[in-house]
Amino acid sequence: MGQSKKPQINSIGMSKYELDLWYKTILERSTKGKLSKKQMISIYKDLSDLDATRISKVVDSLEKVFDEDHSGTVDVNEFLRGFILTTKGDLESKIEYTFRIYDENDDNQISGDEIKRMANAITRMLGGDGTGNDQECFAIMYQFLRQFTSSENGVIYKHDFIKTVMQNKQLLAILSPFYGND
Repeated sequence: MGQSKKPQINSIGMSKYELDLWYKTILERSTKGKLSKKQMISIYKDLSDLDATRISKVVDSLEKVFDEDHSGTVDVNEFLRGFILTTKGDLESKIEYTFRIYDENDDNQISGDEIKRMANAITRMLGGDGTGNDQECFAIMYQFLRQFTSSENGVIYKHDFIKTVMQNKQLLAILSPFYGND
């Protein structure tokens, strides 16, 4: 995993003591350092201020995001990174974290296959099948991607991504169910 995948603790407004306390609390609720979906839902209910009616949907849509090392399980460290940056950070930190999810090779841009994977993931979040066969979802994705094309090379740069999403609440809601009400 690249250096940029680590959470930026100084931008989330938590002291090291608070972070350690959350880590210990989550670790105690885990099974050998791993979290099941049921455990993640329970943690969100107890430790976040996210609306209880949205928690299950949010955990469903982001379960794989927390598996940053692609091991097929969610360990406490992976979950803590995602949990904190989706519930504690300021809006810009959350958007930057979302960018890092899609920037798989850590080059501070989303391009080529990364854009395709991002488009497919967002299309699935919108209710499409992610194959490009759903015309309504395709139209939304086309409009979405056009907002980032400040250059003709088909690359979404980190600073453009953050600036554009910060200015557009619809994009924010499309990118993650966590951010829609910020």
